[in-house]
Amino acid sequence: MTSFSRIVLPVATGTVVLTLLAGCSTSGTDSAGPSPSAPVTASASEAGTASAAPSETPTTPEEPSASPTATEAAGHNDADVSFAKMMIPHHLQAIDMAGLARTQAGDQWIRDLAAKIVDAQDPEIRTIKGWLDGWGEEPHPRDHAMPGMLSEAEIGKLAKADGSAFDRLFVTMMIKHHQGAIKMAEEERASGAFAEATALADTIVTTQAAEIKEMKAYLAKLK
Repeated sequence: MTSFSRIVLPVATGTVVLTLLAGCSTSGTDSAGPSPSAPVTASASEAGTASAAPSETPTTPEEPSASPTATEAAGHNDADVSFAKMMIPHHLQAIDMAGLARTQAGDQWIRDLAAKIVDAQDPEIRTIKGWLDGWGEEPHPRDHAMPGMLSEAEIGKLAKADGSAFDRLFVTMMIKHHQGAIKMAEEERASGAFAEATALADTIVTTQAAEIKEMKAYLAKLK
């Protein structure tokens, strides 16, 4: 019995020592701390999914803008129509007077003035006629009462004149005619809504006021 105990104990003791040594070795490794690990990154598929995610903020669709044609059609009023319907026959009478000046004026200055009037007012007539066509309207007849229009008797008197007598009569009548056009143009500027018509009214006021000034200066020289 005694000899058996002596043999077993040393073996058991050696086993315990080995176990303790192994434990010390493990605890020494732990005390050094864990080795730094590489940063964790999302996979390419996960990143692609995240970046492709739709926005949560709703977008408001832009309002469609009105077309220029629709804006213009809705932009005229009764004052524009009245201005356009009167200005065509008014301009036509001025062109008739200018036509007489080509053959009956005694002064070249009168013929030059008549040519300027035709060059300015003939294209304006075509422009205004285009507006009326678009609005489904027609110009007033030639005998419609309006500011500055000459009577048939006055036109007949001008048609019979010649030379210097024609020159004086033409200038006197054209001043009256221009003053009527300016009055109608000023009414259009005050009450019109159609931008093209009010712009033409501005042109008429400026151009014809300048011609009135020239014609008054011409009359002063004749006296």
